[in-house]
Amino acid sequence: MSERPTSERPWLIIPVETKARELDAKTYIACAAAEAGFRVMLGEQNAFLRRLALLPRGFYLDKSIARPKVPIFARLKKLGFRVMAWCEEGLVYRDRDAYLNERVAPKAFDETDAFFAWGKQQADDIRSAVNDTPPRIFETGNPRFDLLRPGLREFYRTEADALRERFGDFILINTNFGRYNHYFGREKIFELLQKRGSVRTPQDEVFFRAWIDFLGQVFHSFVDMLPRLAAAFPERTIVVRPHPSENHDAWHKAAKGIANVQVIYEGGAMPWLLASALSIHNSCTTGLEGALMGKPAIAYRTARSETYDSFLPNRVSVDAGSFDELVAAVKSVFAGDYRAPLTDDSAVRADVARYIASLDGPEATARIIARISALAAVPTRNVSLITRIRDQGEQMLRSIARTVLSPLRQTGGYAKQKFPGLEAREIEMLVERYRALTGRFGAVTVRPSHHHAVTLQID
Repeated sequence: MSERPTSERPWLIIPVETKARELDAKTYIACAAAEAGFRVMLGEQNAFLRRLALLPRGFYLDKSIARPKVPIFARLKKLGFRVMAWCEEGLVYRDRDAYLNERVAPKAFDETDAFFAWGKQQADDIRSAVNDTPPRIFETGNPRFDLLRPGLREFYRTEADALRERFGDFILINTNFGRYNHYFGREKIFELLQKRGSVRTPQDEVFFRAWIDFLGQVFHSFVDMLPRLAAAFPERTIVVRPHPSENHDAWHKAAKGIANVQVIYEGGAMPWLLASALSIHNSCTTGLEGALMGKPAIAYRTARSETYDSFLPNRVSVDAGSFDELVAAVKSVFAGDYRAPLTDDSAVRADVARYIASLDGPEATARIIARISALAAVPTRNVSLITRIRDQGEQMLRSIARTVLSPLRQTGGYAKQKFPGLEAREIEMLVERYRALTGRFGAVTVRPSHHHAVTLQID
């Protein structure tokens, strides 16, 4: 789009909750939005929520439409923002009804101006639960998967090469057992599910407790598998990469004393996938991500459930229903005999296309920016100074309360595990890498904004 005077450029606020999973892709869409004429503020979600009234009015792009977002979206609308969202968890979910109950709140959706779906499957599922009149669910895909395309995946090459230099032709195990092995423990996560409204009835409690029990079976199957796999491939390093929400100490304990197993939570998953010889998972999005990057993926599934298994990641992976089958699948990779379901089976490819709108054609980033640009033709409404002062005052009181209660709160370590901080130089380096890779974004500048936040724009 043609460059507009800075004073007329609309603002786009992009919050980040889980840094390792979200930051690379959200920096990419921030660059594209700046190139399209937006001023973009990118930073930690909680830092934004504490000072919404002080942020410039514009578009706010959230990562969820779950029940906890209802009061947040109400605040945003009251303060004059236009609310847009996608669902980070909306590609891989184990049960349709459970996903809609836990992740899709009709009242939150009602406050949005646009919702960007991963693909037709998610869009259809959400439409069955909300009133999409006038239509505002758009099947765009998600920028995270733009970075898996053949050209853009080279963004991770330098990090991947460094990992291969450290660990050789290693085996990667990605875990996905937060509901059982959660940072705060199993009962605490169940309390959190109740608090945010996911568990409201006795039937909900039965469903989630059975889910947690099932994940316990899967978790222990992986713990039991570790020493046996290490013994079967003593010449290979095995890297366990725990999920951001998990208790990582449990994995360090499981790997203790096994010489060729390392537990490492460092950086995003993509460089690890690209660097690895193969990945092992169970119902984890990383299995799908690895397959889309052309890397061998094996789903280790000694415990199975038609309800609680995730369809898509397992669909694109070689299925291993026993330890012997797992060893055979790993050996096939190192022997050069691995057959990738995604490339060798047209039915698998068709299934993936149903779930991911941007598998081919324009990038998800371009589709989303086009939608936001169309909405930007309608100016945001003015909000009184009193409304903003009142909102900021309420946030200051909450901040004081959190400070007073801080000795009793246990969320600090968990929050730091999910978002360990953000500096402007870190974003500058990401932008420089995108420039070198794409030849774009040469005029995009990065400046510090406030705590854990930066501004990207074209001056």
